[in-house]
Amino acid sequence: MVKVLVAAQEGEQYFDLLNDLPGVEIARAAPGEAVDRIGDAEVFFGFPTRELLLAAPKLRWIQSPSAGVDYLFRLPELRDSDIILTNARGAHGPSIGEHVFALLLALTRGIPVDLSWQRHHHWGHDEAYRTLTEIRGATLGIIGYGSIGRAVARRARGFEMEVLAVDSHPVLAEPYVNEVLSPRNLDDLLGASDVVVVAAPYTPQIHHLLDAAALAKLRPGSFLIVVSRGGIVDEAALAEALRSGRLAGAALDVTEQEPLPPDSPLWEVPNLIITPHVAGASAQKERRVVEIFRDNLLRYLHGEPLRNLVDKERGY
Repeated sequence: MVKVLVAAQEGEQYFDLLNDLPGVEIARAAPGEAVDRIGDAEVFFGFPTRELLLAAPKLRWIQSPSAGVDYLFRLPELRDSDIILTNARGAHGPSIGEHVFALLLALTRGIPVDLSWQRHHHWGHDEAYRTLTEIRGATLGIIGYGSIGRAVARRARGFEMEVLAVDSHPVLAEPYVNEVLSPRNLDDLLGASDVVVVAAPYTPQIHHLLDAAALAKLRPGSFLIVVSRGGIVDEAALAEALRSGRLAGAALDVTEQEPLPPDSPLWEVPNLIITPHVAGASAQKERRVVEIFRDNLLRYLHGEPLRNLVDKERGY
């Protein structure tokens, strides 16, 4: 009998999908109770901590409810161990893809300003009329062409955009992107794009990848949208690029410090939309996360290769 401890809220309304697996004993715990319940578990569904790992002598496999596993770099007890780590890659693509375009259209169509005018009962027709733009025919550059990047690219094609991407892994023929460049060609992508979407997993190697020098390579009047992890964009440099008017707008669903402190200067930066790390949220995504875990549990029971195996050296 394989003992599984489920200690995550993500997908909890679909945990009954795990109930009919033969040879599996499912135990439930609140995240704060996991350390006390992990002792005899072989499989863990949730977000590990150092304390949990030290209390888990029988642990063999962790299924992360998220796609990002940047906690690896803070947990040598996991990174240097034989514990298998898999993630929920693929579950979040549709919702994040839609969120990207919700943010982009809000920026290009001036929706935040409209909402402000609405609150003040102001009909801003003349002020807005010549400030709006279309995304049709624009070039969208995607940093990180994994499942989220691909979801963004598919939707960009629906808006008749040209699509470029940068990824550390070679990508062969791909119907939704004009070209996938190597990371050494990042400057080419930045200079060619009207919109840049950051969809790459965070690793220490790309901390502040988009610093002041990189942001200066973006086209004047372009847009930047960040939906993967904070820390990839230098937020102070981004704020300056927006204040100066060099960038037309930006949107952050993730920030370097979360929750974003109430006194953060980012709250007051012009033409910046902030959403509280909710791009991946949807009822449909919750089910997909559990379906990935269920499929992997069946593979684990049958000794088959697991989906979404994380390379612990790379961090994704």
